[in-house]
Amino acid sequence: MVHSDYLIRGIFRKINARFVFAETTGTVSSGIKIHDTDPVAAEIFAGALTVGALVSALLNKGEKYSLRWDYTGKISSIIVDVNADCDIRGIIKEPHLMDKVSSEQEIYGEKDGFISIIKSESGKILNSGKTRTAFGDAVADAGFFFSVSDQLETEFSTAIEFNPDPQNPVKRAGGFMIQAMPDCNLTELEKYRKNICQPEFVDFLLERMPSEKKLWVLAAAAAGESEMFADKNLLSYDYGNSPGFRCSCSFEKMKMAMSVLDKTELTALFKENANPSIMCNFCRKEYRFSKKDFQL
Repeated sequence: MVHSDYLIRGIFRKINARFVFAETTGTVSSGIKIHDTDPVAAEIFAGALTVGALVSALLNKGEKYSLRWDYTGKISSIIVDVNADCDIRGIIKEPHLMDKVSSEQEIYGEKDGFISIIKSESGKILNSGKTRTAFGDAVADAGFFFSVSDQLETEFSTAIEFNPDPQNPVKRAGGFMIQAMPDCNLTELEKYRKNICQPEFVDFLLERMPSEKKLWVLAAAAAGESEMFADKNLLSYDYGNSPGFRCSCSFEKMKMAMSVLDKTELTALFKENANPSIMCNFCRKEYRFSKKDFQL
């Protein structure tokens, strides 16, 4: 089944806060299949990938976020890379958790891990930060990072519903982010933050409906209104780049990684294996090389 993921970004004018809403069903499904995650790991990985999609809307053309969660529990670490085009890729260190844990605390460990985020452009670091994983939850910890490190009050809400089919593991996945802007009404923002974390809001994230109708339903739920906004002027929005699990690896990049070996080392390597290979940790694609690739 083909899923058309999308992203909508905008502003709640009444309180002067930005929001981002993303449908990530196809993106998450690709990540889960590539890394062969079990349901426990899949739910965590889905949240991290969806956070990546949401924060892509904060980037300018050519910029990239690298998010890394490091926990002391069995999950160990999660890495997500995303650029302004919403090309997302990720790694989950432990894709199989079901038989290794019996509680959420065992998954994340003590709340003394770290989340670090690097913003870069053309390989040059623009800024970076690191905070403790205060909540022991990948999505909540991302919100804590932006609230503390970037000093922008931020809340994320993500949702996933599974299919029993391993070839089509995700029925629906998506997320919503709200973030303070200058002169934001922080008292009202706090109400919105609490509302998007309510079970009813998560249920709306999983409903199937046209994108713009879904946006208005979510916006009303975030604002605590029972019906969709009557005054459309209270909200401004546009469509951003469509999310997708798209890796930036290439034959040339992998060849460059092999080129750190000197000629003697490369010769010895090809003596042991006529066609050595490197696998991309993000997308699991394998690249094979021959002697002629290195003029040996």
